[in-house]
This record gives sequence, structure tokens and C-alpha cells, in this order.
Amino acid sequence: MVFVSIFRIRWVDTDVAGVMHFSNYLRYFEACEQEFYDSLGMSLNEILEKHGIMLPRVEAHCEYKAPCRFDDLIEVAVEVREVTSKTVTLDFKMHRKREDKLAAEGYVKCVAVDRMWKVLELPPAVAKILRENTV
Repeated sequence: MVFVSIFRIRWVDTDVAGVMHFSNYLRYFEACEQEFYDSLGMSLNEILEKHGIMLPRVEAHCEYKAPCRFDDLIEVAVEVREVTSKTVTLDFKMHRKREDKLAAEGYVKCVAVDRMWKVLELPPAVAKILRENTV
């Protein structure tokens, strides 16, 4: 399943030339990820409160294809690539809507940890929902 979010590039995310700073691409990936979890009926806060786990990144990658600029509308798509007993890997693609041009693509790998940062297995209910949405 591909989940898509639409965002508008804000002034605060750009440099003096109006081009989005490279680090902010990952922020938009993460904003899409948050909306994806919400759409599955399990917000990241709910996963923490109900299951006692967080999903910090242990790996992040982004390839920049075309610059995004202030006020551009962007479409960010996320897909679940892989769910293991302890990790989730998500793939992202960002397009500039006006030209339907690929701006960036990448992935994040997250690991399940408790509040003490001990690695745990994904709760079965969370893993099941994510596996149902794997490409």
C-alpha cells in the first residue's frame, strides 16, 4: 500500500535562495510517516502508550533528485518495505506536484525499543498491521 501526503514548503524550511535545506527532506518524510501511522489507526503516541515502544531511526538515506523551493506543493509517498521481528523499513518518494518531478527518494529503518532504549520485538498487533501494508 502506498500512502500519500501533500505539503507546502514553508519559508522556514528554505535557505536565503528559497531552496529547501537538505535536512528538511527527511523532516517531510517523517511528517508523512506520522500521517501514515495515524491512517492505520495507531498513532506513534498510541504505540508508545499502548505497547510501550518507540521506533527510533537506526538508518536514514535520502537521494536528492531536484530542488524543492519555497511555496512548492510536494507529494510525499511512503511504503512499508520490510517488517522484521524488531525493525520496520519505510521507503519514501517526494514529488514536486506542479511539474510531477521526482525531488527525492529514500528510506528509514526503525527499531523497536522500550523507554529505556532496550531493543524489543515489535508487538504482534503492530507488526501485523504493518505487514498487511507491505509492498
